[in-house]
Amino acid sequence: MKLTVVIPALNEQQDLPRTLDSLKFADEVLVIDSGSTDQTVSLAKKAGARVLHHSFKNFADTRNFADSQAKNDFILSIEADVVVPKQLAQEIASLPDTPAAYRIGRVNIIFGKPILHTDWGPKDDNHIRLYHRSLGSWGGQVHELFATNSRPHHLRHHLLHYNYNHVSEFIDKINTYSDLEVKKRLARHQSFSYLNLFLEPTKDFIKRYFYKLGFLDGLHGFFLSLLQAIYYLTVNIKLKSAST
Repeated sequence: MKLTVVIPALNEQQDLPRTLDSLKFADEVLVIDSGSTDQTVSLAKKAGARVLHHSFKNFADTRNFADSQAKNDFILSIEADVVVPKQLAQEIASLPDTPAAYRIGRVNIIFGKPILHTDWGPKDDNHIRLYHRSLGSWGGQVHELFATNSRPHHLRHHLLHYNYNHVSEFIDKINTYSDLEVKKRLARHQSFSYLNLFLEPTKDFIKRYFYKLGFLDGLHGFFLSLLQAIYYLTVNIKLKSAST
């Protein structure tokens, strides 16, 4: 198949070179830049990628714009901190030209360790990332997904996602995503609940650490389960503050 790899980017000079180096198998690499002030654009062009500029509204809008601009119908849509291992590249190269959609799992590397459980492993982080663009489009404001009526196939090999290098990055995302979640809840006229204040963090910790086998990821699994529980705690505290 003729393939375009799509990468949304904003100030990604640290991670982008590693990602681009893994994409030599692609027929086109298309970087959609939303206003980088570092070396992202120059590094992308130096690596042979085509760069287009597009004002950021949300990730779904960016990916739909990219799909419309790609030179090829088959799209691999990834992030600037994702690497395509050689085994996965070979598997993709062997696929037929027939229009189809494919789920690809990701191994998230968090705080320097590959996470295989804790709801962060490739069985759970497994979405449509390779597809023929005629089969659907992207939707969702924060965690965007490719929507299609076509039944997706599953690829055997996984992407590597260099997700969070430091705990401070994770905490920054907790602050950002909790703000977005509070806005969504307020838009649904959802009010603060003391029950949810305790129940949501507790349920999420139990799900990740026990049901999703987070304990098999060692201390990292415990930390991640705890941090995700803190996310839900933060959401409820902010919701209480916004409701008063």
